[in-house]
Amino acid sequence: MDRQQQLSTPKVDQDPYNLTPSQAQTTYYADSMADGQSSKVDEDAQTRRSTYTYRSEADISKFIRQVHGRTINALSDQYLLPTDDEEWNRLNKQHTSVILGFSGRLYPVPETVNAILRPDGHGPKRILDLGTGTGVWAVEMAHEFPHAEVVGVDLAPCPLQPDEVPSNCRFEVDDINLGLQHFENQFDVIHIRFVAAGIKDFRKTMEDVHNCLKPGGIVLWVEIDYDLYSYTHGDFRHLTMASELNPDGAWLPRPAYEMVRSVIIGGSQIDVMAQLLDTEGLWNQTTLLDPDTCKAASMYLPLGPWATSKNPIEAQYLHYVGSLMRQDIKSGHRAVHPLLIRTGWTQEVVNKWSAEADKELDSMKDKALLRIRIAWGRRRAEPDCPAPPLPEAELSTEGSLAKYPFYYVYDTQEQTLNETKERNRDKPTTEPFHPKRAKPAA
Repeated sequence: MDRQQQLSTPKVDQDPYNLTPSQAQTTYYADSMADGQSSKVDEDAQTRRSTYTYRSEADISKFIRQVHGRTINALSDQYLLPTDDEEWNRLNKQHTSVILGFSGRLYPVPETVNAILRPDGHGPKRILDLGTGTGVWAVEMAHEFPHAEVVGVDLAPCPLQPDEVPSNCRFEVDDINLGLQHFENQFDVIHIRFVAAGIKDFRKTMEDVHNCLKPGGIVLWVEIDYDLYSYTHGDFRHLTMASELNPDGAWLPRPAYEMVRSVIIGGSQIDVMAQLLDTEGLWNQTTLLDPDTCKAASMYLPLGPWATSKNPIEAQYLHYVGSLMRQDIKSGHRAVHPLLIRTGWTQEVVNKWSAEADKELDSMKDKALLRIRIAWGRRRAEPDCPAPPLPEAELSTEGSLAKYPFYYVYDTQEQTLNETKERNRDKPTTEPFHPKRAKPAA
């Protein structure tokens, strides 16, 4: 099988999903996208178009390139994480872990999402998945809400087959940095997950995303906190990173820390994302969003099966998530090697970091966790008005699990600020050496 054939095949990892073959089916890019034309969601699927075209395996070369032995998207120099078999398998494990953190659901606030997506006789409900990756979230939403239209957008094609397209789901290749005007006022639910590394102007992108909501629609922001944490005596503490300034620290956080510095050097506003979601949340987005509907949350995912509970169901839950996340991170810190090499680190150095990180993941001595930032809010009915009231929606318990124990919701901006201060109380302020930030010799 050649590389183009590999790229077009589904890569759903059955083991972490526990899915039947039929449940594991994924979808495909719409065949109706035309070059150079903006996309508009409408009632006729044959008229849907996108900024970029994907029609066949022969077109794949337009969207990918090889960098230091990994396949990378060809549309943006901003986002350099891979788009290949290993990365797809990693992202599927990551997706499963996040869904387990939502107690088996695809999204936070299920009562609100279900009420918004309830059929109301006013045309189809519409769902937008930005940064769709492998497409698995969009596909599962299309199955859960068969009356809704689902659109997934990403920088690179997903590993999907045409004959597995649900009739209510399609995908587009696009760079959201270019704007989302063609999607304005069209979606009831917008899900945007793990895209910050590729965003050049986070405030503008946030406004663009919120403009794509219909009045009363909800946005779901899900982003990684690239600092790692240690769980000690029931408390989450910043995991001190190893460097020339602190040789006794943990090596596990180093690749993620350097990834953040590297994408910032390349023009990303991943640091602005962190500041916005951890200090402002969505409460300050009052031009479009109703602050009374805004909340934030933290989800902590253990990196290894070290977490336990007196409740045997919770213990099994945490063990499974930890096992998946250890696999995810072992692959993830190698996925950033091309990016780190581009910004001045040598292959020898990044290999050393990865080897040390693997040792720490296997020993689990630090009880390390990855934190996921989450924020949501609904669009106002019109300027200066609250979001419209929601109909009562019966929430199915199908697919839900016991409450995930490391999930915390913040009802106010003040709570978010207090939690951020407490979480970062041990975070150092001095940056370690970087080859592109080194001071010149005196």
